[in-house]
This record gives sequence, C-alpha cells and structure tokens, in this order.
Amino acid sequence: MEKAKYIEALNECTGLCVIFQLTDKCVMSCRYCFAKGTNDGKASTFSYIVLENVIKQSFKTRHKYVNFEFTGGEAFLVGVDFYKKVVELQKKYATKDYFNCIQTSCYYKDEELIDFLIKNNFQISTTIDGTEKIHNANRPANGGKNSYSQVVENREYIRSKGVSCGFITTVTKNNIGHEKEILDSFKTLDCHAFHSNPYIYFSKNQVKDQSIALDGDDFAKYLINEFNAWLDNGKVEPIPQTVDYMLQCLVSKQASHDTICTYGGRCLTNFMAVIPSGDVYTCPKFTGSENMKLGNVNTSTIAEMLSLDNPTMADLINQRLEAFKKCEERDCKYGYICNGGCPYHSFIASDGKNVSEKDCLCEAKIKVMDYIKSVADCIIEQSGF
Repeated sequence: MEKAKYIEALNECTGLCVIFQLTDKCVMSCRYCFAKGTNDGKASTFSYIVLENVIKQSFKTRHKYVNFEFTGGEAFLVGVDFYKKVVELQKKYATKDYFNCIQTSCYYKDEELIDFLIKNNFQISTTIDGTEKIHNANRPANGGKNSYSQVVENREYIRSKGVSCGFITTVTKNNIGHEKEILDSFKTLDCHAFHSNPYIYFSKNQVKDQSIALDGDDFAKYLINEFNAWLDNGKVEPIPQTVDYMLQCLVSKQASHDTICTYGGRCLTNFMAVIPSGDVYTCPKFTGSENMKLGNVNTSTIAEMLSLDNPTMADLINQRLEAFKKCEERDCKYGYICNGGCPYHSFIASDGKNVSEKDCLCEAKIKVMDYIKSVADCIIEQSGF
C-alpha cells in the first residue's frame, strides 16, 4: 500500500475513540488480564486535572465525533462522583457529537452509579467467557471465588433498566471444544452478538497464565468450530462477529472498516488510550511500552500526538506500511479483509520491538478464511446471502 493511500484511509475515519484506563484496582483475578489488577485500594486513578485535559482536547481534533470508553481494572470502582465530573466536563467542552461506554466486570454492583450512567446515556458492556464453568475458570473473582452467577445477576439488573449490556468473550484453551455449548449459553443470556477475542501470551505484558494461552492453530480451530456451530444453529443470534465479518467480506468481496477493531486497519490516528499519569498510547494493550507512547496530555495536545508531525506516530505509520508490504509480497488474497492485521499482534510477533512484523495470527486467519470460503457457495445457496 502506498503511504498516501494509507494516510487517506486513516483520515477517512470520522470518529475518535478515547479509552480511559481509569484504574488497575479490580474485584476480579482474571487469568489472562494484561492489567496489573489489585484490590488493595492503592491503585492510581485519574485526577480531575488529567480528566479535564483529555476531555477538552478530545473535542479539538479533526474528527466529527468522539467515543469515550471507560475501563479498568474495574471501572465502577472510581465511583459515581467521578462520572458526574465526566458528564459536567463533556457538557462544558463539547463542540461535536460524543458517546460514552463503560466496560465493567458486572461482578461489582453500584446501583446509584448504574442509575446515573443510564440516565446520562452511557452504554454498559461486560465480559462473559462462555458457559458458567468456562467463565469461572477464566475469570475468577478475587480470592478465587466463582464469579459467573453474580455477573449474570448484575447484568440482568442492568438490563432491567432498559440497557442491553452486551459483552465480549476472551477465548482461551478452556473454550476450545465447547463452541456449541457457548453459543447455546449465550442464547439463554439474550445475547445479540459477541466478539471472540483471543488470549495470546506475551511475556513483556506480564500476563498471568501461559497455560491457557492460544497459539495460532488453537485460534483457527476455535473459530472454525464456532463458525460450524453457528451454521448448525441456522445463523441466528447470537452472532459470532469475527466469523460473521469474514463471511460477509468473502461473499461481498469488500471489507467494512467499522466492524471489528482488529480488522479495521485504521486505528493509529483514530484510537488512543490514556492512563492516570496522562500518558497516551495507541491502544490499551500497549500501555507501559515506551516505544508505543505518543506523549502526555499535560504537555502535548491530543491533536499533536495523533498528528503525522509527531515523530512516534510517523514512525508507527511507516512500520505499518512495512507490515502491509509483507502482505503484498506474499500476494495474500485476504488482505482487504484483515488490512494487515492487528498492530498489537505484530507487536507480539516482534517481541515488543515494532508493529511492522506479520500478524502473529496471520496463518490462523488465512486457515479460517480458506475454510469459510470453501463453504460460502453453499451458504449463499441455502440462505440467500
């Protein structure tokens, strides 16, 4: 891909996604979490000065709207007063449309906070990793307690307020071989669609448990099994978004850049994560990696950090062009679908040095798309795609 064309594609994205990593403090002890969760009450949280800088600057970029996402640790633990300040500052500085989403474990319930978030149009989402057994194995609460029943109960409380409370799924070795059970379980939870996010071990992120991490073959096996289970269910809800995205692209022979972030290919100048110190990274998964830090909101504006005039951003774009070149050299027939893959997966492949390497799940994705393509004609005939 030519540099000018890539920059044009980046600029076509009209929304800015700002992710607040509010705190490392958490009520969960998820076996795969890349955040250093703690329940000792000492984890750092956002000061109102940093919060105001981020919100104010977010409305001064080229983008037409802003998506604010709040995560942790446990994002509920910062309390209702923090979110009251968020809403106050957004109303003060907003010059364009904006949207709010909060990611919670759903293990911790704060009824006052939930009511405030819903009243102020926050979307609320969570993580459910499969059946009760799988979820409890992947996502125990602090102290090793089972979390599933409490998560489901609290999610139903949120849904009773008129909010859908969707969820993502982190796929580990515990999930493989249970794809149909997982779909059936999600159906009982009235799930419309979900994204299967692979847990890949990366030692430099100090993640907790290598024993349940996936390799490429594991992930390909899971997605193929998930696809087959979905077909057997008649392609009805719940919809596994990753394989559905692949199917739609293969049938239409064109990609949607707004479906799944790991396949969008346009995150670099349109996506950012900020931590309590004010340091800004291109993605939450890069936090703590100095070579991926774009700057700090206390010394630079967000517009400056996301600009090509920022040497770090300019270098990252050149690195991604190198990754695209590798795709072109192998004449990959699916490049239009994965758009060079996820930069974080390239980061893993380079052992944390750069984002120019081939996506560490590249071969797995090709295997999955080959399989889906092999049955696409049959799917078209049977369902009128």
